[in-house]
Amino acid sequence: MVRAACHCTAVRFELAQAPTWVLDCNCTICRRYGALWTYPEAGSAKIVGGADATDTYIWGDRELAFHRCSTCGCITHMAALDPRGPQIYGINARLILDLDPAHVKVRQKDNGHTGVFWTHSSAPPEASHPSNGPPDTSNEWR
Repeated sequence: MVRAACHCTAVRFELAQAPTWVLDCNCTICRRYGALWTYPEAGSAKIVGGADATDTYIWGDRELAFHRCSTCGCITHMAALDPRGPQIYGINARLILDLDPAHVKVRQKDNGHTGVFWTHSSAPPEASHPSNGPPDTSNEWR
């Protein structure tokens, strides 16, 4: 089991397994959200907290509802609007606790037709500011 949660932990998910790949979509909405999407198989992921704690945004073809936590604002997941579709269509993989990017393939889909993506770096990661201190481990969902 793999856990995922928004920043304030009001919205929480459990997935049967960690994703082996995530999608970086550069369409007009996904590039603004900055999400990396994972698409769990039907029935292999569930909302375990905060199903009623999200606001939705529906755009374009009106096939998907994008959900965000109504408290902290994190983009959490997408749901299909067709009642025959899965309750959870995609989950923002950036919410998954302990996901090691070294073990996940990033697939890029050029839905923005620009060829431009943000998921690359020409330099190693920079150290955080010392005043930030160690991560807060008091809440197991963070």
